[in-house]
Amino acid sequence: MSSLLSRLRGTVLAALAAALLAAPAPALAEDASDTLVVATMWEALPLSMKPRRSRFFNESEILDTLVKLDFEMNLIPGLATSWERPEPKTWRFTLREGVTFHDGSAFDADAAKFSLERVIALLPYAADLLNITSIRAVSPLVLEVETSEPFAALPNQLTDAITGIYGKASFDAAGEFVSPVGTGPWKFADYRKQDRTIVERFDGYWGEAPSLKTIEYRYIPDHNARALALETGEVDFVVHLLPSDVARLSRDEKFNVYAEESAGIYYGAFNAGENSVLADARIRRAVNLLVDREIVVKGALDGIGNPAWTFFPATFPWTTEDVTPHKVDPEAAASLLTEAGYEKSDGKWVKDGAPLTLRLLSYSSRAEMATITEALAILLQQQGIATEIQMFTWEGMLDLVKKGEYDVSVVFWTPEMTGHPDLHLKSQFHSKAGLNHQFWVNEEFDALVDKGRTLDPGPEVLAAYVRAQQILQDDAPIIPLVHKVYVAASKAGVEGFRVHPSGFFYNFKAVSKK
Repeated sequence: MSSLLSRLRGTVLAALAAALLAAPAPALAEDASDTLVVATMWEALPLSMKPRRSRFFNESEILDTLVKLDFEMNLIPGLATSWERPEPKTWRFTLREGVTFHDGSAFDADAAKFSLERVIALLPYAADLLNITSIRAVSPLVLEVETSEPFAALPNQLTDAITGIYGKASFDAAGEFVSPVGTGPWKFADYRKQDRTIVERFDGYWGEAPSLKTIEYRYIPDHNARALALETGEVDFVVHLLPSDVARLSRDEKFNVYAEESAGIYYGAFNAGENSVLADARIRRAVNLLVDREIVVKGALDGIGNPAWTFFPATFPWTTEDVTPHKVDPEAAASLLTEAGYEKSDGKWVKDGAPLTLRLLSYSSRAEMATITEALAILLQQQGIATEIQMFTWEGMLDLVKKGEYDVSVVFWTPEMTGHPDLHLKSQFHSKAGLNHQFWVNEEFDALVDKGRTLDPGPEVLAAYVRAQQILQDDAPIIPLVHKVYVAASKAGVEGFRVHPSGFFYNFKAVSKK
């Protein structure tokens, strides 16, 4: 397996170096010590709200959210200093005084109301996430939000990047988005298509002022070229490193390497619909029993990740030992496959003369997806299950998934990002969820997540979510594979960076550069 995965990760660094040397030199800032140049895998696309659900606006802190998460994933004040639920369907937020948008206009309850209503109108995902029926500006600094049902998860959902607060100047007269105007420590300055996005320090920021003046987000989609750009001095900071680059840069004192567990899981979503053999839960459970996640992490990611035996990692506050983790048990898997009508012949599982074959789909925009998918395929083949791998763009894969033309789609999601299980359990796995392309239906699970989002913190809500997680284990609509370890690297002179466990918050306002 290692040689095959090595070939998948093979690169031509010399060619990349030549390409970089031949390319025209980018314009340099007047004072490089005041500018941090960041190489990113994704283009920022600051002139649209929709790509990646506006995450760049939160990553870069152009926009603030009403509620934030600290480095322990606890809720802390953002543009709202406090919040309470005076009635089951009502949340009341007290807003921060003296805050201004980048254009000089005042932030108040009317501005927050306008922004949230615009977001809900323009981004359907936000409506599902927030469950809001009405918003009222009770006074200049008090905002009340009505939800369609008691919704205890709302403050957590309001930490999501999609809920960032936009100034009215962000939209044109017709209400369409133009460019981001927020209240964050950085204001949008320039965008050069397929090249870079530039933000500048906002001196009117309500919090502690950043030490840096400018951040340049340089779009370098090639995974090897990003690391090479750091090593040649073209950039100061790199995200989404290949595991091989992590190991190499860690040995070089000229660089800082950051590696911390963060929100995110690589998993296989099973097609539980009628177009797939995985409609049979026994086969889904058997697949989970046949795959050694330790090997996936070591073989596909050079150890940069944690084996995922449950959907949520042990560090997630809603996970307890009461959720039974998966394990490797080929004998139990064989019993399930036999019960499902298969027999093993010449080392392969067959039924009515046809081999058990799984169609594995994934996408190539994340460097690690190919190696994880290949590792999964190899481990299944070793246990007698044939596989067919197809790699697409994200959109290409999703098109087939929506049609049910797959067995397993290997994907990456960030279910822990808001610190509440409702974010993912409801939006991905509920039978009526718009993103449930797995065609999985479990009435008990639906009832539990419908109930869980209504309950305040305490034993009852914990019990509901523990049971929901156990159903994910037992009915197995997915195969958890790897819990993400966030990796980044910088020049040694960059100080103050910390990996935020949400995975979508750079916090460059705390960074300085020598």
